[in-house]
Amino acid sequence: MSSKNITIRSKEAPLTLDKIHLSNQNQEATNQLLDEFTYYSALKKYSLPINNKILFHGHTGCGKTATARAISKALNKEIFVLNLGNFVSSKLGETSKNIAEIFKRASLEKAILFIDEFDFIGKTRDYDTKDSGEMKRLVNTVIQQIDHLNNDTLLIAATNYVEVIDTALLRRFEVQLKFDLPKNNELDIYYDELVAKFPKEFQNIKRSYNISYAEAKNFTLKQIKKKVIDVEKSKTTHLLFSYGTLQLEKVQKETYGRLLHGKEDILKNYTVQNLEINNKEVLDRSGQKFHPIAIKTNQSKDKITGTIFEISEQELIETDKYEVDAYQRVLETFVSGKKAWIYIAK
Repeated sequence: MSSKNITIRSKEAPLTLDKIHLSNQNQEATNQLLDEFTYYSALKKYSLPINNKILFHGHTGCGKTATARAISKALNKEIFVLNLGNFVSSKLGETSKNIAEIFKRASLEKAILFIDEFDFIGKTRDYDTKDSGEMKRLVNTVIQQIDHLNNDTLLIAATNYVEVIDTALLRRFEVQLKFDLPKNNELDIYYDELVAKFPKEFQNIKRSYNISYAEAKNFTLKQIKKKVIDVEKSKTTHLLFSYGTLQLEKVQKETYGRLLHGKEDILKNYTVQNLEINNKEVLDRSGQKFHPIAIKTNQSKDKITGTIFEISEQELIETDKYEVDAYQRVLETFVSGKKAWIYIAK
């Protein structure tokens, strides 16, 4: 399995560092990192070392990967993204060889090597399996590659479980940044930024706390998408024929939050009978124990007079909820030539 096939160069447009919500401590450490690489030649003249081995650890979804990509953008360096959990070959001997090849490629291109799920080595080496010897050799390979990394190549490793990583690996990283869950005020700032790009009618959202930035983003976008879809649904209009309680103002206000406007029309081949209603919510809304229910007779002499209203997609859904199980919604053609929904007996 060649490293060329499993080393991923990101095609996503990275965020800039000013768009990432770093803690003050992490921001200061990141700025120092950028300065050291920017003024690499000046530091080298005085034989000053470059801190080029960085470990990001902490809660998932708090910006570790986004920060690595933002650093690559700031330094104008190519970034190789390696998910260690997906990379380890079933033939561990090949994995050590491929790891060495990736480090070599990153060094030749003076790139950034971002290793995600760095704890995979720590977790796997604890397993008592026949491959434990090979895993130890893999750990040694990684240690050797880190120790021989060129100063102008940047290694960033990320983990959600720093506590399982061997201390021999941990001490190779000169800088270790912890990514904690954001505080409430930090999430409020983030929520404000997320909704600011949308029209005002979509900006009023519920806010959840004690979650990561990634979780907050998903939580926000889910709500906004629902608002957008609801608006689009409201643009879809339907014709609804009512011959009973939906013509009452009280029922319309409680069902749709508004009064409907319509025109009288006639449906042939149907007659009306009375249906006793037992649903308390429907009884409270209509104030009537018996509701009319349309029965198809296929007799042209039979007809029902009522009103055709224009309603939205969401209002049609609300109508479905109002009508009890004895009714079914069908599309019929009326004397006027209009096609409209009508609720009839099942």
